[in-house]
Amino acid sequence: MKNLIVYYSYEGNTEELVNGMKNVIEADVLKLVPKKEKITKNLFRFIWGGMQVYMTKKPELEEYHVDLSQYDNIIIGSPCWFGTYAPSINTFLSENKITNKNIYLFVCNGGNLRNTWSDFEKALEGNKIVSKIDLVYPIKNGIEVSKKQINEWIQKSLLK
Repeated sequence: MKNLIVYYSYEGNTEELVNGMKNVIEADVLKLVPKKEKITKNLFRFIWGGMQVYMTKKPELEEYHVDLSQYDNIIIGSPCWFGTYAPSINTFLSENKITNKNIYLFVCNGGNLRNTWSDFEKALEGNKIVSKIDLVYPIKNGIEVSKKQINEWIQKSLLK
């Protein structure tokens, strides 16, 4: 069975977890990169991010090539923005018809997932969501602990 990790990372949490995961499972990796993004560490990022989610934005992504028919398992990683997955994931899911796949979801968040799982379930109808995990502030709370958690989760989930 062939695996694909698709992810978006704003502050580096999701990317750190993907980098760790690549060491324990065999998978191709697709990093989603928006063409225009306001990277900032101040309060403005919450306003900008909230507007993106509220307006259901689908930012244009840097060009990528992926043939989803080649994969049995798709692992999707995203930060949680205002109670759902990031707009770049929204773009990817709307650009690609994903069906009949085993889906594994992981989300980095600040403690409030609100609609994240139900939004993923709606967007990924026609697939089997095998497993999901959320990690609260992975870098802030200890990236090595979070990497261990996600690595154990993905190994256990893929072997079900």
